[in-house]
Amino acid sequence: MHTIERIKAHYRFTEQDARLLSGLKPIMEKYRDNFVAEFYSFVKEFEDAHKFLKDDATIRRHQEALKIWFINLFSGHYGHHYLAELEKVGMAHVRINLHAHYVNAAFHFVKLYCQDVLRREIIDADERTHLEHAVEKILDINLDVFTSSYIEEEKKFFLSQKVESKLIQLANRFSHGLNLILVLGLVLLGFMVMGLFAYDVTHILDSGDLEKGLLSTLGSLLMLWVVIELMDTEIKHLKGGKFAIKVFISVALVAVIRKILVASLKHDAGAFEAQLALIAAVAVLGAVYWLVSKVDS
Repeated sequence: MHTIERIKAHYRFTEQDARLLSGLKPIMEKYRDNFVAEFYSFVKEFEDAHKFLKDDATIRRHQEALKIWFINLFSGHYGHHYLAELEKVGMAHVRINLHAHYVNAAFHFVKLYCQDVLRREIIDADERTHLEHAVEKILDINLDVFTSSYIEEEKKFFLSQKVESKLIQLANRFSHGLNLILVLGLVLLGFMVMGLFAYDVTHILDSGDLEKGLLSTLGSLLMLWVVIELMDTEIKHLKGGKFAIKVFISVALVAVIRKILVASLKHDAGAFEAQLALIAAVAVLGAVYWLVSKVDS
């Protein structure tokens, strides 16, 4: 990890820049609360924001810390203590598994916000340009330190970076190969179900038992729907989509419903009890499907 002086030298951050930022502090303090409000409006658009801002207590803590960080940008003092605080914040982001993309997007917002404040508050164009450059430098230094926290975390290996990289690459290829085999199996299964559907249709014509034939055909159609849903889900997964557990619950639902259709054709002593058990299973699976859908939405 570089020292703060070396980092500042790489960004050509001078004492003049520190003085310019210190002079901005009274102006930025007026915008402290507005900055937090605007920042939250921005980050709440992130898909995973609810994972990190779970409750009111967490949000209040984060807002207070955000105010302190924002004002410290214009403190004028950027020594070893400032670097240590930045490293602490960076590691906090790593610990909660906040993706680096969100950090970069947030810094982009902060830069635009500061530029907007400067345009409103600083009339002289030359002075505003110097201030904007100083703000950009301190934000780049902050982002550099935060990014370094992610890099330091990635340097932790059990064996070696090269060996682990090769193992991960091999595992990814093997997993991709298994997914392709699964898609091929689903294609073959789809042809078999289509054959079963054709058999059920011809059975209606041969046997003359319309009720039994229609229920069997409907069961085949449900099986075909299951194969289509599984294939569609697997293709989306291969393209980088999320694992859709809801689809597998719906598949289980369809399988039980098909069993109910088949059981309705039987008229022996235990058929009624079997149907009740299947209906109870449908109710349980329906409740689970509703809960998963609610969580997904």
